[in-house]
Amino acid sequence: MVLLLCYIITLRTAVNVQPILSVDHLTVADSQRVLFQDISFELYQGEIVAIMGPSGIGKSMLSKAIAGFLPQDIAVTGSIIFNNDSVADKPILQRSASQRPAVIFQDALQALNPLARIEQQLALAVTSGQSRLNQANKSHVTQLLSQLGFSDPSAILPLYPSQLSGGQRQRICIAMALLGQANLLIADEPTSALDPVTETEILSLFNHNVKSQHKSGLLITHDLHAAMACDKLVVIADGSVVAYGTPEHAITQGQHPYCQQLAELLASV
Repeated sequence: MVLLLCYIITLRTAVNVQPILSVDHLTVADSQRVLFQDISFELYQGEIVAIMGPSGIGKSMLSKAIAGFLPQDIAVTGSIIFNNDSVADKPILQRSASQRPAVIFQDALQALNPLARIEQQLALAVTSGQSRLNQANKSHVTQLLSQLGFSDPSAILPLYPSQLSGGQRQRICIAMALLGQANLLIADEPTSALDPVTETEILSLFNHNVKSQHKSGLLITHDLHAAMACDKLVVIADGSVVAYGTPEHAITQGQHPYCQQLAELLASV
């Protein structure tokens, strides 16, 4: 019995020991300056890791580097290992399906096709090349939309993005990401244009659905409350990582002035 228990513990450890995403000494620079340097962190299955830092520090550029959306004139050194593949030097179009995370952008209206109905865009997320949902897929999609807060999912499907509110469009983007096969969802400040109530709802839905579908999440945010709800927090300031760990530990134990500001803010709420 003891040997069996040790074997189970060892097996579980072996299953979880390999991170889905590993960023190691990543440095990104354009022709004029270094945007950030020596960024290292890991993300495991079922985890949500927040990337937090002052505005303009390069958080979105970091997410683009991981997803493969960097412009061609950007130089990248260091490594990004995603699903056991090295992808630091691979733009999105050169990546296989397993090397592509799903990305939820800040501007949902710009991310969605303004000329395509919501059903068409959700259908493409489920099965590439199809613009209509079959009965089985439609049932799955409407169930997910219901979980994401749509009271009448079927009424949403024939609409265009311009006919939805900002919060509804962001929910559709989250649904598209969850419907795909990617096991990593990158949310790049997905609530920056939303009111505080909707922001809280969207972040809660993102966390719940990532966890319930056994995926992993990388949340780029400037919101302290959103960061505190994640499993780990990477704090970036002055172009490099200044704190990394559980959110409370990273904020309260970080020595950088930005961490100390966050600690004071956290203590005041």
